[in-house]
Amino acid sequence: MADTVLSMARSMLVGAISIAASAAAAEMSLLIGVQQDIWFIKDELETMQAFLVAAEAMKEKDMLLKVWAEQVRDLSYNIEDCLGEFMVHVASQTLSQELKK
Repeated sequence: MADTVLSMARSMLVGAISIAASAAAAEMSLLIGVQQDIWFIKDELETMQAFLVAAEAMKEKDMLLKVWAEQVRDLSYNIEDCLGEFMVHVASQTLSQELKK
């Protein structure tokens, strides 16, 4: 009887370890994906910044360039807001997970 209980406990433990490993791998995959997306966004923002610097130098000459510059500026503000909201969300998820421990 004791052997059966131990065998069942070992089986359950193996299953739990497998589930935990899968969950950790999935979480790591998500984090790596987010990290790559953040580097992409950083690169895009640097390109937008360079565009705005160039547009500032030429804004008196080209009305279309001025409109584009305003749109890029507005978009950069929206991106900054989204990233700020994302960071708040990540922080709240981390805090929630820490409190569950």
